[in-house]
Parts: sequence; C-alpha cells; structure tokens
Amino acid sequence: MRLRHQDGTLVHLSYNAGVHPAEDLENLIAHLTRYAVPVRKRLGVARMGVGLWLSPGVADHLIADRIELVRLRRSLEERGLEVVSLNGTGGRNQEAPGPDWAKPERYRYTMALARILAFLLPDDVEFGSISTIPIGWRRDWPADLHSIAARRLERLSRELRGLHSVTGKTIRVGFEPWPGCVLETTEQALERVGDIDPQHLGVCLDACNLAGGTEKAGAALRGLAAVGAPVVKVGHVHNHIGDACQELPSTSSVLEDTLTAMFSGAVTGTAHIEVEAHELATPPRAKGPGALVSMLAEELDWARTNLTALGLRLAA
Repeated sequence: MRLRHQDGTLVHLSYNAGVHPAEDLENLIAHLTRYAVPVRKRLGVARMGVGLWLSPGVADHLIADRIELVRLRRSLEERGLEVVSLNGTGGRNQEAPGPDWAKPERYRYTMALARILAFLLPDDVEFGSISTIPIGWRRDWPADLHSIAARRLERLSRELRGLHSVTGKTIRVGFEPWPGCVLETTEQALERVGDIDPQHLGVCLDACNLAGGTEKAGAALRGLAAVGAPVVKVGHVHNHIGDACQELPSTSSVLEDTLTAMFSGAVTGTAHIEVEAHELATPPRAKGPGALVSMLAEELDWARTNLTALGLRLAA
C-alpha cells in the first residue's frame, strides 16, 4: 500500500513475502496468488506491496531470461501487486543467511537482485530497496576480510550508480545490524558503510531489535542523520495478535520515531515499511493458507491504522 505524509513523503507499506518462500518462479507466482491476492482483497485496496525473497537460483534464472522477468512483472500487475523492495539476506533457503560479504557470491547475488528490482519497480517509483546481511559473522573475521568486504562494497556502489544511469532507478542496499555480526549496531554500520556511498548504501532498521535491544532508537536515528545515510527499509512486527506475540517487544514508539525523523528531513529516503511475519507464521501456516492470510491482513491493517494516526493518508 502507498501512503503519503502531509509533507509529501511517499511511504510504501508491504509485507515480507519470504514468509512463504519459493525456489522457482512457478511456485513464487502460485504463492502470490494463494496468499498475497487474498490479503490485498481483505484490506480492500486495489494495489498492495510485497517484499519478495528470491532464491539465488530464481535470481539467476530471471537475469538469464528476460522473458521470464517480464512474465513476473506482468503477473504482479495482473494481481494488483507491486514490488519496491527485495529481501537479499537469504541463501539457498529463506532461513539460511548465505555467504558473507567477503565472498564473491554475495556481491553477484545482490547485483542480480538490484537489476531485477530496477525492472520490477513501477514506472512512477524511482527508489527500490534491498536488505542484506551485516557484512559477516564476528567470529573468525580477521582484518584481511574487512579489506575484501570493503572493496566489494565499493564495487557495489559503482555498479549501482551505473545501474541508475541506465535505468533511472536508484536501488539502495541496506545493511541490517544484528547481534553477533560484524555490524551489531547502527553506529558500527555507519563506520563500515556510511561513508562509502550514502546515496546507494545505508541501513535497514529492524524496529523489533531496536525496541528490545540496548541501542536507543533516538541515538541510532541521530547518527544516521549526522552522516546523511539513508534508512533503506524499516522492518517491524507487533505484539497485538494473541499469545504467540506476547514475548515480542512493542515497536510502536520506534516506528513512530523513525517515521518522524524521515518526515522532518533528518533521515533521507522514501520510506519502505515492511511487516515481518516469520516469527509469527508457523502456527497459522500449520492451519492452512486461510490462517496465514488472516494474520498477514491483520498485521498490515494494524500498521496502516497506526500510520494514518501519524498523519499519513492512503495514496493512489
């Protein structure tokens, strides 16, 4: 769904479709038909955003066969769906993180996603976002790997600039800080990637991590604003649907602080807000497609209600 703040900021609200991953294009389209379309209809909107997870195999297939890429875009349009963001964290399956940024496979996969996303973006949307891993895992991460990863990020920046010159689309890659990784906090993310290319490399914020961790949202956002690094995407999940969510921290205040910073101009970038449903999906998935559709629709409706309470209005 698209929403617009009174200052003109466009906000894309979607859900992470990696909750029902597919290892080939046929199953991906089938999942969109089975889950995303009923969710959109329950929300009563003509168009809804989905954040796709594409396996490396699917990504390679789409890059190699443009006809299949056209087919995916048409399938999205026919179902009233749009894609402005891709989940680039996974490996061969959604739960495995895949190679780190010292390995060439990570760069190749991310650039494949960038080219795919540039093609899938709606004609009237300039910015796309890709979330990625926080460089690598802190254990066994010597200085030479830092150097290798830094060179890969510099190459990524150059290629993304080149992609923009060809397509007119700006694809931003967001590194999501995570405990136990090279980038555990937004401050560390800024030290590693903030000064390489603020236009194309930024931070993916997990509101649940900020709400439940030691890092304060206000300090994190001030750090981002100080260097002009974009918030590429905000992921969130809420604890409002029964017993399965009671141990999850509330992300309401973090989400509000993040959006307020974006709307004030302190943090740059079109806002991509993505409902994360992985932690909540197992019981509904076991009960069948209808239960998962209901959960996703409730999550998105909750987010829509709270975003409109912040002054946003549904956009065409």
